[in-house]
Amino acid sequence: MTSFGKLFKVTINEKFKAMNFILLIDLIAIAVTSIWVAITGTLNSAVFSSIVFSWSSIVYLVAFIRLSVLQEKTFTRDSYRLIPIGDIKFYLSNLASTVVSFLYVFVVQVVLYGIVVAMNWHDVKDIMTYMKLMNPGTEFSAMNITLAGLSVVMLTLAMTVLGWTTINLIHLVGRAAGNFLPSTGRKALNVVMYILVIWLVLRVVSFLNTQIGNSMSLISNSNDTLTFFLNVAAFLVVAAVEAAVSIYLLNRWVETITE
Repeated sequence: MTSFGKLFKVTINEKFKAMNFILLIDLIAIAVTSIWVAITGTLNSAVFSSIVFSWSSIVYLVAFIRLSVLQEKTFTRDSYRLIPIGDIKFYLSNLASTVVSFLYVFVVQVVLYGIVVAMNWHDVKDIMTYMKLMNPGTEFSAMNITLAGLSVVMLTLAMTVLGWTTINLIHLVGRAAGNFLPSTGRKALNVVMYILVIWLVLRVVSFLNTQIGNSMSLISNSNDTLTFFLNVAAFLVVAAVEAAVSIYLLNRWVETITE
């Protein structure tokens, strides 16, 4: 039987290549935008920062969608499904390689954020001073700021994992149901599935933005910590249930596609 680690290496290879391509386009877009702003206006560190953060949000969305597509292809392709490995290991290794690939994109973006912060360190200190004056009861300690940053990372990962397991479930349910439908019905079902997935992605992005804003309250109110971790745990529990149903569908109802 194939081990978890070996299948992980196989599934992550294509995903890493796709993420490198997205990151390359990101760097090109930042460079082209910066050059255009320099030619048509005034380019300074603040404007460059806004360019980096603007493209970063697009990178996350494109990376999420691209990884979702690659993950779904793995579930239904002969070249992967015929590998001698248990369904649980197959599902989890595919999901794990997707998460690691997304983390890779996140780390690269954090490096870019660090460059931006270094370029605007004086302005960052001014903003922190202003926030302290506007919120005199808030302690902007290194520990609280670190806690808020880690909470954003944990929340983002929990929500993206939940998003992927939900997309997996919708896709596999559609594939299983398609076995009982005529050709016309399958096409209609595919359209409904695409609409559901698009709606889900938009909902995940909207909800994630709201929750990230709420997580910033951890800077000033440590009492919110328990509620925050309970929310993260709830997301992961739902993701685990969806994964279990998806694994059952993989084993019983979903046929492969000949490449």
